[in-house]
Amino acid sequence: MEHRRFTRIPFDADVQLYDPQSNKTWNTELIDISLKGLKLSRPLKWNDATHTHYEATLILAKDDIEIKIQCQLKHHDDAVLGLQTIHIDVDSATHLHRLLELNLGDSKLLDREYHELVSPGMT
Repeated sequence: MEHRRFTRIPFDADVQLYDPQSNKTWNTELIDISLKGLKLSRPLKWNDATHTHYEATLILAKDDIEIKIQCQLKHHDDAVLGLQTIHIDVDSATHLHRLLELNLGDSKLLDREYHELVSPGMT
């Protein structure tokens, strides 16, 4: 059994998933998120798993904040897309860190995960 190194938190947010290869955008919902990736409901009319790089924009309605994450498709099934973060800009990373901090309730755990994410020995 695989042990997760990054805590996933369930979170309800609307997401726009953009495929730069086909120039298509889908609206979907966030299931959960971590520092390392996100899980989305599979969008309606999404049927192409041949492309792997996407941009996910999380829309936090109550704060009018957008978190943009460049990500790679790691797995999918009939209901879910699993995406791994490959790049996030500084502003989006700051918003994501704050979102996780508020929902984890344990800033020390989040700090440990952050240091693991940026440590050079991470595989």
